[in-house]
Amino acid sequence: EFDICFCLIWIIPELVGQSLSTVLMLVSMHWFIFLLNLPVAAWNIYRYVKVPMGNMGVFDPTEIHNRGQLKSHMKEAMIKLGFHLLCFFIYLYR
Repeated sequence: EFDICFCLIWIIPELVGQSLSTVLMLVSMHWFIFLLNLPVAAWNIYRYVKVPMGNMGVFDPTEIHNRGQLKSHMKEAMIKLGFHLLCFFIYLYR
């Protein structure tokens, strides 16, 4: 139960929000923003599908202190931060 709940708390809202905004941009024919959001939505779907059954989510607490994984998670977080900052200014001035 806890495994599924933890996965739902962290992965599902991000997946649904990004996918919904991507579909809305497609429906409203904002092609540039749709193409900008499409890789991030695909990455979130890929992350959700690739979570092993025994893990508690994307970030397994027993393996998070592994230096290689910690670096890759931090890199992913910084890339997402940059993407959302870019999207903020695009949405603000568009």
